[in-house]
Amino acid sequence: MPAEAEPRYRLLGVVPREGEVAAEREPEDTVFTWPHLLVRHAVVAAGVIVVVFALAIAFDAPLKEMANPNLTPPVAKAPWYFAGLQELLSHFHPMIAGVFLPTAAVLGLLLLPYLDLNPATEARARRVAVVTFTLLVVVAVLLTVVGAFFRGPGWSWAWPWQHLYLEL
Repeated sequence: MPAEAEPRYRLLGVVPREGEVAAEREPEDTVFTWPHLLVRHAVVAAGVIVVVFALAIAFDAPLKEMANPNLTPPVAKAPWYFAGLQELLSHFHPMIAGVFLPTAAVLGLLLLPYLDLNPATEARARRVAVVTFTLLVVVAVLLTVVGAFFRGPGWSWAWPWQHLYLEL
């Protein structure tokens, strides 16, 4: 090898000429999360807590009498937010209504982005997602309304205009 050999260079990549010019960056119109955003959230949370305490002090929410094991109430209902589940339990086996159906609904919503391969981001173009979510919401609301307003003693059907078996 000669002592005065020319150095060899290797080409690693081709870069377009526009990439060489540094783009001018405009100043960002952003603020830091701390303290700007989190202080506002803390103030709003404190305000909500004060309002809830004030409402709790202003309005009395009495408890019922002590439970009597010898006297069963005429209508044993879950609160309104569990009335849909109680309605499902009246139609299906508890394992299906309490475990399999809610798990299937949650898993279906989790898998929905992977099953609906539509790349659009507007809601009107995502028909599968909109129809699936709407169907789940309608079923949940329907079960809750039927369980809360249309069930009477012994979980029998009762029209709400005959007697409203709802505890507020």
